[in-house]
Amino acid sequence: MLEKVEGLNSLSTLNKWANFIQKKCDYQFHYDYIRFASHTSTKKNINHRKTRMFTVEEIQKFQKVVELIPTLGRDNSLRIFFDKKHHLDAMKHSDLMTEIIKQVEVRLKTREESFQTLTQQVQRLERQYQALEQRFIQLEEVPATQEQTSSGWFRRKR
Repeated sequence: MLEKVEGLNSLSTLNKWANFIQKKCDYQFHYDYIRFASHTSTKKNINHRKTRMFTVEEIQKFQKVVELIPTLGRDNSLRIFFDKKHHLDAMKHSDLMTEIIKQVEVRLKTREESFQTLTQQVQRLERQYQALEQRFIQLEEVPATQEQTSSGWFRRKR
């Protein structure tokens, strides 16, 4: 990780940045459990350590943070790239309104599409129900017409 981000001095710094981002910016990193072996004098133990896994996009953001720290400071630099609320707070009122309208339109479009698929499923299920109901009525009528006395050794006396 230190090789990928120029200007990052230690893993401790990266860990402090990540903790700050998770606490103050409501951003979550992906964690994974990595196996490692510890050797004692008597046996070998295999343990798992919870480790943050950074994506390529996050590494690029860290690189941009390193470049901005001398001008803006650590907190503001981290907030610019990892805090969604900071981006909205820094916008002008008119820009904020257009962003809100854009997000609402996207949500309405996805809800409308899901509503259409649900109505299609309901219509399909109604057709299946009607077909099954007709089949059930046909099956009920068949035994009434087939009620004849059976012949053979298994014939029941009436």
